[in-house]
Amino acid sequence: MPVDGVGLLRAEFMLTDALSGAHPKQLLAEGRADEFVEKMAASVLRITQAFAPRRVVYRTIDFRTNKFRGLRGGEQFEPEEHNPMIGYRGCYRYVREPELFGLELRMLARVREQTPNLAVMIPFVRTRWELEACLDMIDASELGRQRGLKRWVMAEVPSVVYRIGDYAALGIDGVSIGSNDLTQLILGVDRDSQICAELFDESDAAVLDAIARIIAACREHGLTSSLCGQAPSNRPAFAGHLVRYGITSVSVDPDAAAQTRRVLDAAERRLLLEATRRVPS
Repeated sequence: MPVDGVGLLRAEFMLTDALSGAHPKQLLAEGRADEFVEKMAASVLRITQAFAPRRVVYRTIDFRTNKFRGLRGGEQFEPEEHNPMIGYRGCYRYVREPELFGLELRMLARVREQTPNLAVMIPFVRTRWELEACLDMIDASELGRQRGLKRWVMAEVPSVVYRIGDYAALGIDGVSIGSNDLTQLILGVDRDSQICAELFDESDAAVLDAIARIIAACREHGLTSSLCGQAPSNRPAFAGHLVRYGITSVSVDPDAAAQTRRVLDAAERRLLLEATRRVPS
Protein backbone atom coordinates (compact mmCIF):
# COMPACT_ATOMS: atom_id res chain seq x y z
CA MET A 1 0.00 0.00 0.00
CA PRO A 2 1.20 3.57 -0.66
CA VAL A 3 1.81 4.43 2.99
CA ASP A 4 4.87 5.84 4.74
CA GLY A 5 5.05 3.13 7.39
CA VAL A 6 3.22 2.11 10.57
CA GLY A 7 2.36 4.94 12.92
CA LEU A 8 0.99 2.77 15.71
CA LEU A 9 1.80 -0.90 16.25
CA ARG A 10 -0.20 -1.98 19.30
CA ALA A 11 1.72 -4.44 21.45
CA GLU A 12 -1.35 -5.72 23.30
CA PHE A 13 -2.91 -7.45 20.28
CA MET A 14 0.37 -9.12 19.40
CA LEU A 15 1.00 -10.13 23.01
CA THR A 16 -2.18 -12.13 23.51
CA ASP A 17 -1.61 -13.99 20.26
CA ALA A 18 2.12 -14.64 20.73
CA LEU A 19 1.70 -15.87 24.31
CA SER A 20 -1.44 -17.93 23.58
CA GLY A 21 -3.53 -16.04 26.12
CA ALA A 22 -1.04 -16.22 28.99
CA HIS A 23 -0.28 -13.20 31.16
CA PRO A 24 3.37 -12.16 30.60
CA LYS A 25 4.04 -12.19 34.34
CA GLN A 26 2.84 -15.78 34.40
CA LEU A 27 5.68 -16.63 32.03
CA LEU A 28 8.12 -14.78 34.26
CA ALA A 29 6.87 -16.71 37.29
CA GLU A 30 7.41 -19.96 35.38
CA GLY A 31 10.95 -18.98 34.39
CA ARG A 32 10.01 -18.56 30.71
CA ALA A 33 11.29 -15.04 30.12
CA ASP A 34 13.30 -16.13 27.07
CA GLU A 35 10.12 -17.52 25.54
CA PHE A 36 8.43 -14.13 25.91
CA VAL A 37 11.35 -12.44 24.14
CA GLU A 38 11.51 -14.98 21.32
CA LYS A 39 7.78 -15.11 20.57
CA MET A 40 7.19 -11.37 20.77
CA ALA A 41 10.30 -10.63 18.70
CA ALA A 42 9.07 -12.98 15.98
CA SER A 43 5.69 -11.23 15.90
CA VAL A 44 7.16 -7.73 15.70
CA LEU A 45 9.73 -8.76 13.08
CA ARG A 46 6.93 -9.87 10.76
CA ILE A 47 5.85 -6.21 10.63
CA THR A 48 9.20 -4.41 10.68
CA GLN A 49 10.67 -6.64 7.96
CA ALA A 50 7.63 -6.19 5.73
CA PHE A 51 7.76 -2.38 5.96
CA ALA A 52 11.53 -1.86 5.94
CA PRO A 53 13.01 0.66 5.42
CA ARG A 54 9.82 2.53 6.28
CA ARG A 55 9.38 3.39 9.95
CA VAL A 56 7.35 1.21 12.30
CA VAL A 57 6.38 2.89 15.58
CA TYR A 58 5.87 0.23 18.25
CA ARG A 59 3.76 1.32 21.20
CA THR A 60 4.91 -0.48 24.32
CA ILE A 61 2.40 -2.65 26.16
CA ASP A 62 -0.39 -0.49 27.56
CA PHE A 63 -1.67 -2.77 30.30
CA ARG A 64 -5.16 -2.05 31.57
CA THR A 65 -6.04 -4.13 34.57
CA ASN A 66 -9.53 -5.10 33.42
CA LYS A 67 -8.25 -6.38 30.09
CA PHE A 68 -5.28 -8.30 31.43
CA ARG A 69 -7.11 -9.96 34.32
CA GLY A 70 -8.76 -12.11 31.67
CA LEU A 71 -5.47 -13.63 30.53
CA ARG A 72 -4.30 -16.96 31.94
CA GLY A 73 -2.83 -16.22 35.36
CA GLY A 74 -4.06 -12.64 35.22
CA GLU A 75 -6.11 -12.71 38.41
CA GLN A 76 -3.02 -13.11 40.58
CA PHE A 77 -1.19 -10.21 38.94
CA GLU A 78 -3.88 -7.63 38.17
CA PRO A 79 -5.63 -5.51 40.82
CA GLU A 80 -9.33 -4.75 40.52
CA GLU A 81 -10.06 -1.11 39.72
CA HIS A 82 -13.32 0.82 39.52
CA ASN A 83 -12.08 2.91 36.58
CA PRO A 84 -9.19 1.13 34.83
CA MET A 85 -9.25 3.55 31.88
CA ILE A 86 -7.58 6.15 34.11
CA GLY A 87 -5.93 3.69 36.47
CA TYR A 88 -2.84 1.53 36.63
CA ARG A 89 -1.59 1.63 33.05
CA GLY A 90 0.90 3.11 30.62
CA CYS A 91 4.12 4.85 31.58
CA TYR A 92 3.45 4.76 35.34
CA ARG A 93 3.14 0.99 35.26
CA TYR A 94 6.63 0.65 33.75
CA VAL A 95 8.04 2.65 36.65
CA ARG A 96 6.29 0.37 39.15
CA GLU A 97 7.08 -2.87 37.30
CA PRO A 98 10.52 -2.35 35.73
CA GLU A 99 11.21 -6.08 35.37
CA LEU A 100 8.46 -6.54 32.81
CA PHE A 101 9.29 -3.34 30.96
CA GLY A 102 12.93 -4.42 30.90
CA LEU A 103 11.92 -7.69 29.27
CA GLU A 104 10.02 -5.78 26.59
CA LEU A 105 13.03 -3.55 25.95
CA ARG A 106 15.21 -6.65 25.59
CA MET A 107 12.81 -7.98 22.98
CA LEU A 108 12.80 -4.69 21.08
CA ALA A 109 16.59 -4.58 21.05
CA ARG A 110 16.63 -7.98 19.37
CA VAL A 111 14.13 -6.79 16.76
CA ARG A 112 16.00 -3.57 16.07
CA GLU A 113 19.30 -5.39 15.55
CA GLN A 114 17.72 -6.84 12.41
CA THR A 115 15.38 -4.00 11.47
CA PRO A 116 16.58 -0.54 12.56
CA ASN A 117 13.40 1.04 11.15
CA LEU A 118 11.74 0.33 14.53
CA ALA A 119 10.87 3.27 16.80
CA VAL A 120 9.47 3.01 20.33
CA MET A 121 6.49 4.93 21.72
CA ILE A 122 5.47 5.29 25.37
CA PRO A 123 1.70 5.39 26.07
CA PHE A 124 -0.43 7.26 28.59
CA VAL A 125 2.20 9.66 29.92
CA ARG A 126 0.78 11.75 32.74
CA THR A 127 3.77 13.55 34.28
CA ARG A 128 7.34 14.57 33.54
CA TRP A 129 8.92 12.52 36.32
CA GLU A 130 7.44 9.21 35.21
CA LEU A 131 8.50 9.79 31.60
CA GLU A 132 12.00 10.71 32.77
CA ALA A 133 12.20 7.50 34.80
CA CYS A 134 10.96 5.49 31.85
CA LEU A 135 13.44 7.06 29.43
CA ASP A 136 16.24 6.40 31.92
CA MET A 137 15.31 2.71 31.81
CA ILE A 138 15.41 2.77 28.02
CA ASP A 139 18.78 4.53 27.99
CA ALA A 140 20.23 1.97 30.41
CA SER A 141 19.02 -0.95 28.29
CA GLU A 142 20.56 -2.61 25.27
CA LEU A 143 17.88 -0.95 23.14
CA GLY A 144 18.84 2.52 24.36
CA ARG A 145 22.46 1.95 23.43
CA GLN A 146 21.61 1.29 19.79
CA ARG A 147 22.31 4.17 17.43
CA GLY A 148 19.49 6.16 15.88
CA LEU A 149 16.65 4.97 18.12
CA LYS A 150 13.64 7.31 17.93
CA ARG A 151 11.60 7.77 21.11
CA TRP A 152 7.98 8.91 20.87
CA VAL A 153 5.23 9.54 23.40
CA MET A 154 1.48 9.26 23.07
CA ALA A 155 -0.52 12.43 23.75
CA GLU A 156 -3.63 11.03 25.42
CA VAL A 157 -3.69 12.89 28.74
CA PRO A 158 -4.58 16.63 28.71
CA SER A 159 -1.50 17.45 30.81
CA VAL A 160 0.62 16.82 27.69
CA VAL A 161 -0.67 20.12 26.27
CA TYR A 162 1.44 21.94 28.86
CA ARG A 163 4.47 19.65 28.85
CA ILE A 164 5.67 19.27 25.25
CA GLY A 165 8.64 21.52 26.01
CA ASP A 166 9.56 19.45 29.07
CA TYR A 167 9.26 16.21 27.12
CA ALA A 168 11.36 17.62 24.28
CA ALA A 169 14.05 18.53 26.81
CA LEU A 170 14.10 14.88 27.90
CA GLY A 171 15.01 13.87 24.37
CA ILE A 172 11.84 12.59 22.73
CA ASP A 173 11.62 12.79 18.95
CA GLY A 174 7.89 12.72 18.24
CA VAL A 175 4.38 12.89 19.66
CA SER A 176 1.37 10.88 18.54
CA ILE A 177 -2.05 12.15 19.57
CA GLY A 178 -4.41 9.42 20.73
CA SER A 179 -7.61 11.23 19.91
CA ASN A 180 -9.93 8.72 21.61
CA ASP A 181 -8.38 8.96 25.06
CA LEU A 182 -7.69 12.68 24.70
CA THR A 183 -11.35 13.34 23.86
CA GLN A 184 -12.49 11.14 26.72
CA LEU A 185 -10.38 12.95 29.30
CA ILE A 186 -11.04 16.48 28.05
CA LEU A 187 -14.82 16.02 27.88
CA GLY A 188 -15.04 13.70 30.90
CA VAL A 189 -17.00 11.04 29.04
CA ASP A 190 -16.37 7.30 28.99
CA ARG A 191 -15.86 6.45 25.33
CA ASP A 192 -17.18 2.93 25.99
CA SER A 193 -20.46 4.20 27.46
CA GLN A 194 -23.46 3.69 25.21
CA ILE A 195 -25.55 6.00 27.41
CA CYS A 196 -23.20 8.96 26.91
CA ALA A 197 -22.18 8.20 23.32
CA GLU A 198 -23.61 11.45 21.92
CA LEU A 199 -21.30 13.46 24.18
CA PHE A 200 -18.17 11.91 22.69
CA ASP A 201 -17.00 14.20 19.90
CA GLU A 202 -13.40 14.50 18.64
CA SER A 203 -14.43 17.68 16.82
CA ASP A 204 -15.51 19.47 19.98
CA ALA A 205 -13.91 22.91 20.17
CA ALA A 206 -12.07 22.05 23.41
CA VAL A 207 -10.56 18.91 21.88
CA LEU A 208 -9.56 20.70 18.68
CA ASP A 209 -7.93 23.46 20.72
CA ALA A 210 -5.87 20.90 22.64
CA ILE A 211 -4.81 19.19 19.40
CA ALA A 212 -3.83 22.53 17.85
CA ARG A 213 -1.75 23.42 20.91
CA ILE A 214 0.04 20.05 20.89
CA ILE A 215 0.92 20.33 17.19
CA ALA A 216 2.08 23.93 17.56
CA ALA A 217 4.28 23.02 20.53
CA CYS A 218 5.77 20.11 18.57
CA ARG A 219 6.66 22.43 15.71
CA GLU A 220 8.17 24.93 18.13
CA HIS A 221 10.41 22.28 19.70
CA GLY A 222 11.35 20.45 16.52
CA LEU A 223 9.29 17.29 17.15
CA THR A 224 7.19 15.37 14.67
CA SER A 225 3.46 15.22 15.37
CA SER A 226 0.98 12.53 14.43
CA LEU A 227 -2.59 11.49 15.22
CA CYS A 228 -3.98 7.98 15.58
CA GLY A 229 -7.68 7.50 14.93
CA GLN A 230 -10.35 7.18 12.29
CA ALA A 231 -11.66 10.74 12.40
CA PRO A 232 -9.38 12.04 9.59
CA SER A 233 -10.70 9.39 7.19
CA ASN A 234 -14.42 9.83 7.80
CA ARG A 235 -14.57 13.53 8.71
CA PRO A 236 -13.11 15.77 5.99
CA ALA A 237 -13.54 18.84 8.20
CA PHE A 238 -11.49 17.20 10.96
CA ALA A 239 -8.75 16.31 8.48
CA GLY A 240 -8.78 19.92 7.31
CA HIS A 241 -8.16 21.12 10.86
CA LEU A 242 -5.14 18.80 11.21
CA VAL A 243 -3.64 20.00 7.93
CA ARG A 244 -4.20 23.62 8.89
CA TYR A 245 -2.56 23.06 12.28
CA GLY A 246 0.51 21.64 10.52
CA ILE A 247 0.44 18.01 11.64
CA THR A 248 3.26 15.82 10.29
CA SER A 249 1.29 12.60 9.71
CA VAL A 250 -1.83 10.64 10.59
CA SER A 251 -2.31 6.93 11.25
CA VAL A 252 -5.50 5.01 10.48
CA ASP A 253 -6.58 1.39 10.07
CA PRO A 254 -5.31 -0.21 6.84
CA ASP A 255 -8.75 -0.31 5.24
CA ALA A 256 -9.05 3.48 5.63
CA ALA A 257 -5.59 4.39 4.30
CA ALA A 258 -6.57 5.12 0.70
CA GLN A 259 -9.61 7.19 1.69
CA THR A 260 -7.58 9.14 4.26
CA ARG A 261 -4.91 9.96 1.68
CA ARG A 262 -7.59 11.39 -0.63
CA VAL A 263 -9.18 13.40 2.18
CA LEU A 264 -5.83 14.84 3.30
CA ASP A 265 -4.82 15.62 -0.26
CA ALA A 266 -8.05 17.57 -0.77
CA ALA A 267 -7.50 19.43 2.52
CA GLU A 268 -3.96 20.38 1.50
CA ARG A 269 -5.17 21.65 -1.89
CA ARG A 270 -7.84 23.78 -0.21
CA LEU A 271 -5.24 25.24 2.11
CA LEU A 272 -2.95 26.09 -0.80
CA LEU A 273 -5.84 27.67 -2.68
CA GLU A 274 -6.76 29.79 0.33
CA ALA A 275 -3.15 30.91 0.69
CA THR A 276 -3.01 31.84 -3.01
CA ARG A 277 -6.17 33.93 -2.73
CA ARG A 278 -4.69 35.87 0.18
CA VAL A 279 -1.64 36.90 -1.85
CA PRO A 280 -2.20 40.48 -3.16
CA SER A 281 -2.11 40.83 -6.94
